[in-house]
This record gives sequence, structure tokens and C-alpha cells, in this order.
Amino acid sequence: MDGVRPTGSATATNLFRSFKLRDFRFLWLSDGMGGWADQMELVVLGWFVLLETDSPFMVGLYAALRFTGTLLSPLYGIVIDRYDRKKLLRNARTGFAVIAAGFLLLSVTDRLEVWHVFALSAVLGMVRAFDNVTRQTLIADVVDRDGLMNAVALTRSGRDTTQIVGPVVAGVMLSRAGMGASYGLIVGVYLAGVAFAYQLRTPSGGQAGRGASLLTNLSETATYIGRHQMILALLLMAFLVNLTALPLSLGLMPVYARDGLGASSTGLGQLLAANAVGGFTGSVAIAVLPNFRRPGAVILVASLAWHALILAVTRVRWFGPSLPVLWAAGIAQSFTMVTMTVALLSVTSPELRGRVNGVRSMAVYGLPIGLLTTGGLADVLGITTAMAISGAVGMFFTLLVAVRFRGLWRLSQESDVPARTQSSSE
Repeated sequence: MDGVRPTGSATATNLFRSFKLRDFRFLWLSDGMGGWADQMELVVLGWFVLLETDSPFMVGLYAALRFTGTLLSPLYGIVIDRYDRKKLLRNARTGFAVIAAGFLLLSVTDRLEVWHVFALSAVLGMVRAFDNVTRQTLIADVVDRDGLMNAVALTRSGRDTTQIVGPVVAGVMLSRAGMGASYGLIVGVYLAGVAFAYQLRTPSGGQAGRGASLLTNLSETATYIGRHQMILALLLMAFLVNLTALPLSLGLMPVYARDGLGASSTGLGQLLAANAVGGFTGSVAIAVLPNFRRPGAVILVASLAWHALILAVTRVRWFGPSLPVLWAAGIAQSFTMVTMTVALLSVTSPELRGRVNGVRSMAVYGLPIGLLTTGGLADVLGITTAMAISGAVGMFFTLLVAVRFRGLWRLSQESDVPARTQSSSE
């Protein structure tokens, strides 16, 4: 890391410097509302599927369907590079509210069934993938390169804050007021996110790639990634952590809560909140710290720690001790994911950020694969054994990436942005 860690008022100034930008403030608020509602949905619907089916695999299938759009992310990236990203973000977040209203209607009329959850979650997954690519690319439009780490860390900390509140609120409301009241709040929070998105003003997106065909755009993006090994390494790491580390917090926590610890829906909310508090702690620390001199090394070390903590939590048989382990895992998760996002945005040519981020979001397809695999193993071997296997596999492949792409250890925050690969249409 460069320089000395600031103290006192300098620390506060360094932490909140991205909030000086009007559009970043509204983007942060919109993201926070979306994260809050999303985490509430994860608890409410995950618990519903578990009670209705009594199957970890079915819970994993529900969580996997939340990411159906990831395979289309490269196509989304092309659209995002061509058109106004503010409008695209508003449309995606309006879609969240509409789908949540569908769940609300089914809940209050007592017609909600598991197949409804699967079908609507698949549609929601298409919208979520588009929103993720748009949101990540838009951050780089709102702040300059030197401010990226602070902006990404603050964005992550905002989502972590709502992920602390969301699961706890959802768990309590679900047990005391039922699904109808829970979904009424979810719809309201989504609508607040839409309202904040409409406050964005900074021009974003443009004509990049409009003169070329869809196939040419995809070919150009693949060639660009193939020629730049550090971008490829970052994409592989993104796929790996989605495959092996994120399935616990983004889908299978209800199974671990009930079958591993004997907890209720309220306990589930507390477990998710503990993990999110760790994520918030890590994100705030990153926002305060100066830019990392070697972000690639941070990613590799944090990934190893994250997977080791997943292994550790499988040895915990009591509710109380599981909370600090999940908290520590949340810190490692933040250092992995925030640094990875900043590094990828920093080393990618601006006119290809949407398309490269589209491929980055396709790496999220590792998550549904991991959810189905780990959920299936949990049906046969139990949730703690399945989690232990996932953690061990993640550590092994992190080390493999570290050996295969040794330059990742030396990747610098000041590395030059790779030049754009010229397409035949130019």
C-alpha cells in the first residue's frame, strides 16, 4: 500500500471522498435499496422453498435460478457500451419492483407455490445480471480512476449495510407477520431504489461498438481478453469464488442454519447479518486505506483466507461460535471482491468496460453451478461436509491460478491500461 494510513479527520475525508460527487451519492443510495430488498427476498423465498420441499438441492436450485442471466452477460455488455447506462439502470430496477409485486400478489392471495418461485426467480435472474453489469460499469463513469477503489468499496459497504439489516428484518417479519407483509416492504424498498436511480444526471455510455455487428463485438472482446493475461486471470478468479465460496452466503445459508445449527428463520437472518457485518468491516477498511500497491496479491491471499474460513465454519456445531467465523469470512470476501472489481475496471480500456464487465458477470455462472453441486452433495453427505469440500476445492484452485498466472502477484494499481484491440470495422 502507498503512503501511511491517515488518522482523525483525514481518515473521514479519505473514507467519504466519493460522496462529494452528486451522482455517486444517488447511485450508492439506489444500490443500497436494491441490496436490502434482494437480501430480504433471499431469506423469505429460500426459507419458503426449504419448508415446502425439505430439500437442500431445491434450495440450491432456487438460488441458482436467481442467476439465469449470467450466460447472456456478454450480450448485455454490448448493449451497455452502446446506450445510456443511466436509463438502462432505471429500467432494470423498475423490473425488480414489478417482479416483486408479482410475488406480493401471489402471497396475499395465498396462491404462491414453489414453481412460481422458480419461474419468477428465473426472470428476476435475467434482470439481475443486466443490472449488475450496468451498475459496475457505471461506477467508472461517475468517478475517475484514482477514486475507483474508494467508490467500489463504499458501494460494497452500502450493500453490506443493507445486507445486515435485510436478513434480520426479513427473518423477524417472516416469523411474526408472514410473507405478505414481508413482500409489501420488499416492493417499497425496490421502488425507493428506482426513485434514487432517476436522480442520476452524469452522461454515461455512448456509441462504442455501434458500427460493428454483434459477432464482431463478441470477437473483439474475446481477442482483447485473450491478449491480456491479467484480465483473464481476474476473470478466472471471479469464476472460482462464485463456484466455491459464494454458494454458502448466497443460497445455502438456510440449509446450514437449520440442518447444521438447528436455527430458526430468525437465526438465519442473524447468520447472514454476521457475514454482512464482516463484509461491511472489510469494505470500510478498504475505503479508508490508500490504493493497494499490489492488488493481485491481495486478491489471492484474501481468497485463500475466505475458503479457509468456510472450512473452519464446517467444524462449528453451535450457533454462537459460528457468528465470528462468518464475520471473518465476510471481511475476506470484501477484500477479494472489491479489489477484484477495482483491478478489472482499472486495467480495462474504457470503451470496452461494458463488454469486459459482461464477461465478468458471466463468471457469476459459477455460482449456480456451485449452488447445484454443493446443494446436491448436501442432500447426500450433509451440508457441513458439502461446504468443506467446496472450501478445499477453492483453496486448491486459488493456488493453481497463483502458480499459472504469476504476474498476478505483481499486478500494480499503476499498471497501464491495455490498448484496445482494433476491430475490422474501424
